[in-house]
Amino acid sequence: MTRTNSDGQTIPAMPRRIREEGSTAAVTHYVETRWPAIGGKDLVPLPEGAFLDPEFADAYQPSHVAYVYVAGSGDTLKAPDQPTGLHGLARRFALPLFKISATASENALARIEDINLERYAGMYEAEAGLACDPGYDNWRLVLIHPSRKPLLGAPVEARPRVIRVVLPSGLSLIGFEKELHERLSPAALRGWIASPAGRRHCADLRLDPREAIRLTGYNTGEGERVSRADEIYIFKPRLDGGRLLTIIERIVHEFVVRDAANDRPSWGWVAPNQGLGVSRFTQLARNASPVA
Repeated sequence: MTRTNSDGQTIPAMPRRIREEGSTAAVTHYVETRWPAIGGKDLVPLPEGAFLDPEFADAYQPSHVAYVYVAGSGDTLKAPDQPTGLHGLARRFALPLFKISATASENALARIEDINLERYAGMYEAEAGLACDPGYDNWRLVLIHPSRKPLLGAPVEARPRVIRVVLPSGLSLIGFEKELHERLSPAALRGWIASPAGRRHCADLRLDPREAIRLTGYNTGEGERVSRADEIYIFKPRLDGGRLLTIIERIVHEFVVRDAANDRPSWGWVAPNQGLGVSRFTQLARNASPVA
């Protein structure tokens, strides 16, 4: 997205508009960046009869229910020229950004109320210290658009705003979330923005990538804990809904088949985004410092 003038100076090229004037879409101009996809390049759906095969069907025992949701934030419709929240961040960085996670609540709106109170992802590490952006108290569920129906026999139901999953016995909600985020991680904003591709993208747009490393402040009484907001992904609901469905089906199927083979995975892990002091974020942000 740069060009050279007659004096040999590098100047930014005018990006080509791909949305009409006044569009509230996050990405309104063409950018050369090729976004990563959730699940990675090798993600493929299971065979059509995977959940009917005795290897799965005879071993699967239903347990509790999880609801995978996609959420966005910001007051775009109230102020389309000054988008706030995650939509404002997406507009500035020319990336489709959404929060993806899971909840055990039968009404995912209850989880949305929680993250509104927490102003999830509303902070970042600026030059002068921690900074807050407006609009992160206005989260909402986003319509998911799977490109297909769940496989026959899968304990998965694709609803308009959630994907309902009846987890197999032995797989906790925390374990499911860990595996979900691991498989979504190729498109995690925090990791990608610090990569060479992400740094080039920011350099083309003349943006500081540290602004995209989002944080959440959790008030715990007299003090406040600051943690990384790791559940922000580069995701297009109308194109990537089918990939999200495939990821969920694979987590359930592979867990049951491994368990039946006495090869159940270990779900213990270190949670680096929990309980870190603010000083640690300064070091983390340096890894995504602007390209010179």
